[in-house]
Amino acid sequence: MFHCSEFKRGQSEKKLKLELTLWALIPNVLPMMRENLFGLGILLVLLNLRVLGQQGVQFNSIRVIVNRTVITRDHVLGVSQREIMAARGISDSDAAFVLRRTKIEEDQLEQMIDRQLIVDEFREKGYRFPDSLIDDLIKARIKQEYGGDRVALTKTLRAQNRTFEEFKREINEDFIVSQMVRQNIQEELVISPKKIVGYYETNLAKFKVGNRVKLQIIVIDRSRHSLDENRQLATKALERLKAGEDFALVANELSDDARRFKGGDRGWIDLAELAEALHTVASKIPLGDISEVIENQGSRFLLKVVEKQKAGIKPLTEVRKDIEAILKDSERQLLKNYWLAKLRKKAFVRYF
Repeated sequence: MFHCSEFKRGQSEKKLKLELTLWALIPNVLPMMRENLFGLGILLVLLNLRVLGQQGVQFNSIRVIVNRTVITRDHVLGVSQREIMAARGISDSDAAFVLRRTKIEEDQLEQMIDRQLIVDEFREKGYRFPDSLIDDLIKARIKQEYGGDRVALTKTLRAQNRTFEEFKREINEDFIVSQMVRQNIQEELVISPKKIVGYYETNLAKFKVGNRVKLQIIVIDRSRHSLDENRQLATKALERLKAGEDFALVANELSDDARRFKGGDRGWIDLAELAEALHTVASKIPLGDISEVIENQGSRFLLKVVEKQKAGIKPLTEVRKDIEAILKDSERQLLKNYWLAKLRKKAFVRYF
């Protein structure tokens, strides 16, 4: 049985740990007091937290102090909510969800620290954007996310328990971060051919493919036409193709697919990724031939096989640009991590 005395003893131990943590922070803060009032402010916060701890107030809301900014658990949860909800949906047990949620919160906290360090660096250097620029960014965001409807924005902010000033500050800081990263992280990086070849040769498994075909496709979408019209359009397209008209021209005129402007060109497609009805036809018809009308889930399709390729490894010529982009992203991340490490080294960052 759990006795009241044990509960009180446990509470006392927690308070003792809290006081030790707070007093351990004070030597880090005192030197700052010689330079400005920030150190004094932090000291007052710490002493106030000590009082709250003695009064039995839970001390789990503050996650970290970054220079002049306090980041609470509520802040972290607020920006992590969507990811946490998604994690709940894909977790097959409560234990798995707790692990995912913890990882999400930890990652988000580190991102918030990095963001605050960048914003502080911007302000420390005396930079400032014109108010007119920030106003234009706000208008653009409202137009993009709310169709220009400020009433919709106000309702959303109210539901999120946020103010317009907080919304404005978020946009301002988003822009600060993007511009500071652009200024401090080199955009144009040159990746040597040797590195590209090295990456390709050590990651051949990533470039394995199954049997592939290069296709042009005409799609008559069931959602855009009546049943009879759907059938008539597909028949009309087939008759024109059999009469010798160019596939790209017919696709441009009749296809409902977004690729119609490219003549229905879908590029290389793994046969295994095609719907069964399309897979069966695409794997059998000869190069250059055009299929009969294929019906699949109410829509109708016409295929032209431009090229075929057996299972194997994509050639370097096909994936060179992809590898270059991967290596550039990796290099930028290394540069960013180095820059952020320098910002952390000169900042006051204290976890709780």
